[in-house]
Amino acid sequence: MSSNDKTQKYVYTIEDLPDTVIVPEEDIRTKFLISKNSMVSFINVPKGSTFPIHSHDAEQIMIVLEGEEHHEIDGKKIIMHAGDVCVHPANVPHGGYTPTGIKAIDIFAPARDSHVKLMKEQGTYPDEFGNYKTNIK
Repeated sequence: MSSNDKTQKYVYTIEDLPDTVIVPEEDIRTKFLISKNSMVSFINVPKGSTFPIHSHDAEQIMIVLEGEEHHEIDGKKIIMHAGDVCVHPANVPHGGYTPTGIKAIDIFAPARDSHVKLMKEQGTYPDEFGNYKTNIK
């Protein structure tokens, strides 16, 4: 569907969503899908990357699809593998290092403000009908 379509869009293909850079120093990118009350992130973290310890107002559920992450949440260290799911309550510090690289899905409720800001800055935020620009790299 072109970005000029003036009808509400409901169905998306992940690969068609534009990349948003969220940690430039580590070249960590994601494909966001945003709705009225939530945000989904289809994230790829390169091998050897660190996602800095941080916290935010949104709740987050992280589902690891591929790879391994040495994850830290609320000062506790765990190793997450494909199939593991971590619930991050709002305002709880978390982050991690991946020796293998990971693919994961993050679900945020509500949408994370800092990610919305990045989408707007990078031109990856959808229009009022839910249309995203083609993948920008």
